[in-house]
This record gives sequence, C-alpha cells and structure tokens, in this order.
Amino acid sequence: MVKKSTVCLLILLLFPLYIFAGTTGKLKGTVTDKNTGEALIGANVFIVGTSLGAATDVDGNYSITNIEAGSYDVRASFVGYQSFSISGVRINADLTTELNFELVTEDIAVEEIQVVAARPLVNKYATNANRITTSDDIDVLPVRGINNIVALTPGVTLQDNNIFIRGGRLDEVGYYLEGASISDPLVGGRAVTIAQDAVEEIQVQSGGYTAEYGGANSGIIYTQVKSGTPNYKASFEYITDNIAFESDRHSGDSRLGAYWYGYSEAIGTFSGPIIDPRVRFFGLVDYNYQADKNPQPYPGIDLGVITDPSTGESIDFTYPAGPLYKNDLSQITGTGTLTLDFNPLITRIVGTYTKAETTNPWTSRISSNIANILNEERTAKLDRS
Repeated sequence: MVKKSTVCLLILLLFPLYIFAGTTGKLKGTVTDKNTGEALIGANVFIVGTSLGAATDVDGNYSITNIEAGSYDVRASFVGYQSFSISGVRINADLTTELNFELVTEDIAVEEIQVVAARPLVNKYATNANRITTSDDIDVLPVRGINNIVALTPGVTLQDNNIFIRGGRLDEVGYYLEGASISDPLVGGRAVTIAQDAVEEIQVQSGGYTAEYGGANSGIIYTQVKSGTPNYKASFEYITDNIAFESDRHSGDSRLGAYWYGYSEAIGTFSGPIIDPRVRFFGLVDYNYQADKNPQPYPGIDLGVITDPSTGESIDFTYPAGPLYKNDLSQITGTGTLTLDFNPLITRIVGTYTKAETTNPWTSRISSNIANILNEERTAKLDRS
C-alpha cells in the first residue's frame, strides 16, 4: 500500500508583514550609553544576514518585527560609539525577544565587542503555557522522530505513536505547520510527516492559546521549518540500530541487551543563497526504513509445532521477540523553504512532501500489533524457515 501526504504552504508576506500572525517573531529593546545610561537616539540595530533592522526612538527604544524563527547575530551601532554584536539570539515564532545594548564611546580604544546571547530562564512575553524545543535542543536529544521529541514535554503522553496532551483525546490536539493547520480532520493526529532535521522549533501550548489556534481542546503543537542561511551549508547523516551487523532482524536474538528493529535513516540537507544574498533556500531529503514502525517490548512466543487432530495439518507456531513481522515502513520526505528578502516585500515559500510504503497499514492503537500474529505468512510458516 502506498500512502502520500503532501502540503504546500505559500506564505506571501507583503508590505507590513504582520498579516500572518504566529509565523514570525519580534525583537525589541533599548540602546544606551554604557557610562551615562542615557538613551541613544537614532542608533541602528539590524539583524546580520537579513534586510531587517530599526532605529531607536527618542527614548532609545527599537522594535523589529516579522523575523523568521531561528538564531541570529544582532548588531547595534551609533556615530561616535563602538559597534556591539550579540550572536546566538533566539527568535521564537509568535513571541517577543528582548535584547538591550550598552555602547561604549570611541574615546575608549577597543575593537568591536561581540558576545554570545544567554537563553533567559523565563520568557516574560509568553502569556500562556508554552514550551519550546529549538533546533539546537533537537540536535542533542537522544531520540528520533517528532512525536518522541514532543513526548518529552511535560503534560504530553505518547502511546502507540500517538500524542495526547493533558489526558485529552487524540482529536483534541491541534497541529500547525508554519501557521497552517495540518490536523487529520477524520481521526485526529498530524496529517503531514515532518522530518526532525527540517525543524527550527516546536512549540507545545497546553493552555491559554489565542483564538487564532482553533479546533483544539487539550493543546496545540506548532512547528516552524528552518530557513535558508546567508552562507552555504551542507550536511549528511546516516543512522542505524544494527549495532551487531546482523542480516536476520527476525532472529529473536538480542545484542547488548537490545533487539535490532531494522531502523535505518539517511538525511541530507543543503542551504544557502541563490545568486543574490537576499534569496535564500533550505532543502532536506530524508529516507527512513523501519522493519517495525511501532516497536513494542513483546517477549516472543514459541509453542512449537501444533497439529490439528481433525485434518492432520500442522504449523510451526513460533513468534520471536523483537520487531513485529510484516509491519515495516519505507518512507522518503522532502522539505524546502525559499525566502525572497526584498524588504519591504518579503516572500516565504514552504513545502514538504512525503511518500510512504507499508506492508500493514492497519496497525494502530485500535488494532493491537500482536494481532498480526495471524497474518497469512506467519500462520503458515516463517518465510525464513
């Protein structure tokens, strides 16, 4: 059986870019003289690698809106003062980040100052129960898959590869990608496959979310895709759980206390500018194969040969531990973003496509995996016998 999931999100941001709430973030703060504490009027603050910036007002305040979620370098400058740069400033979708600058006069002979931003313990601009997992967090987590990452959030439960928030039902969780709903309208859950290496951030809102996120009672899961980078970047990664280099995944034998569930994944990414630095793209291709798409700690069954006394027919009723037989999944996902940064005209295009093939499409939390012991090949005899 072949299952295809496609979503193409065309987000055209024209002139004042605040039309599409929830897809961009905001940066605000003040610029002052480090020695006197006085506000610097007309100081320039801009985000390196983009066309976004602002000048301070009479109180030294500045505000930059419609910033794509991500990590940036921010620089402040003023005539007669040393420039000051802060790297690693995290911008979250639909939230405000505060960043203040204290500039030193040029009378003090020092080079341009650059520091690394520290992540605040509490975001005072988050008015609801909102927990954010960024791409930096995802890179160091010891799990794979969006659902497994979300399941680490307090109040979230993962059962049979389905997400439940605060005890609500499957269809009470709302899923959003780049501001567009991707919830399955029939049975609930996420209708679009997302590769974790394409994710810039995941927000799990379990209470107090605004009216723009409708159709959910227990929580909202909002996902933002990575954007193109000012410089060319490429990466490749291959992951497998076949630590013993075995050839028979259904042998029922464990290695180092674990079974080989036939998991293998290859991920390639590429990002950078196209001709003009203002045109940036990000692309990802992810191929994933799982011999068991929903691994469970079944102990295995070995009843030996069972004979029907009335017909004399017999079968070898052996069901080894480890991956479930005929429950494999082969899946390829492609994700891309294109940003045209011709301020005040900014266009962002996001698209993702998934093609999946599975032997047993009916395995779910309703039909238990162990019921597949009765599939036509297992009840006769294992193919490997």
